[in-house]
Amino acid sequence: MFKSVTTCGSEIALFYEAFGDREAPPVLLVMGNSAPGLVWPDAFCNLLSSTGLFVVRFDARDTGLSTYIDFSTSPYTLDDLAADAFAVLDGIGIAKAHVVGLSQGGVVGYRMALSKPERVTTLCTIMSSPDMRPKNDAFAGAPERPGELPRPAAGYVANVIALNAHAPTSVGEVATRFIENFRLAAGPRSPFDESAWQKLGQAFAERPLLRSDGLQPTLANNSNHALAQKATAALTAEQLGSIGLPMLIIQGSDDPIFPVEHGRWVAAATRHATLRVVERMGHALDPAFFDPIVRELCRFYFGEEINIAR
Repeated sequence: MFKSVTTCGSEIALFYEAFGDREAPPVLLVMGNSAPGLVWPDAFCNLLSSTGLFVVRFDARDTGLSTYIDFSTSPYTLDDLAADAFAVLDGIGIAKAHVVGLSQGGVVGYRMALSKPERVTTLCTIMSSPDMRPKNDAFAGAPERPGELPRPAAGYVANVIALNAHAPTSVGEVATRFIENFRLAAGPRSPFDESAWQKLGQAFAERPLLRSDGLQPTLANNSNHALAQKATAALTAEQLGSIGLPMLIIQGSDDPIFPVEHGRWVAAATRHATLRVVERMGHALDPAFFDPIVRELCRFYFGEEINIAR
């Protein structure tokens, strides 16, 4: 694994890590709301790079080891996060890459494809939606909009709000909160590898300890990323239809945040999209789904099955 920092303008430093052969076709992994790059687990990145790809994950602004922003004085939108993603590619010297976005990262991917399509080879979204409003409105208790895409289940929303009613006060509590949030997001039918999530939760909680400025991130619905979502207009069917890139949409059959109808809506709106529904998958990248997702990506990139090294 290679680690480094690049910059976006004069004020944003972005930490990234790379896996595999630098000369192989590049893949940029874009993580979701307030999650650092390590939420793409090492095992997933190593598995994907073993198929002959150069895999890059990074900490978006306001996550992990990248720059934290005072949103009140320097507000931003998801378009700025898309610009950050391109800055990561610039820092590595990559002109064009496959982009894979998970959850909010999928929205960033759409906006990358719309703003600079010449720099995006293909786009894959996982557990995502082009419209964050149903999720945000559900958590805010706002009334439904006519014709809106399905919201998260009311029970899921209530459980998440209850779990996060008080801020964690120690590394151990941060790790536990991370794990339990993803247990809820995974849903009751999804596998949930306790050992893997314990390890990932601890790494997530310890990541800010490596910062020299001592800052701690805000998370999930209280995060700057959530504010950026609300400051960003939802993508329309017309915008999605204008994307001429090959697209793969991977949606979980049991996603409690973005039900599969979100993926179906995108597939119907676009000319070059393929929808794949992963049975029992919710809104958590559990190790049980590494193989099926990597196989779908390889089929998408290479047009054939690839032997996956373990």
